[in-house]
Amino acid sequence: MSTAAPQPLLTVHQIATMLNVKTRTVYDLAKLAGEEPSNPKGLSFMFRVGGSWRARAKDVEIWIDQRAKVRYQ
Repeated sequence: MSTAAPQPLLTVHQIATMLNVKTRTVYDLAKLAGEEPSNPKGLSFMFRVGGSWRARAKDVEIWIDQRAKVRYQ
């Protein structure tokens, strides 16, 4: 059994900073994923903890990589 330390969870503000967008855009992309889960633009990896949205940094980086591949193919 692995005892790797859990990844810290990012806040909406931190995700917005990683993506270089406004926090409102992050909320909109999370909402888009909730309404249309198959939409690759949506942030389907986000989840709520209490009343706040969170995501793992690894998932944000994977999403960025996937979007870059689609754009440059």
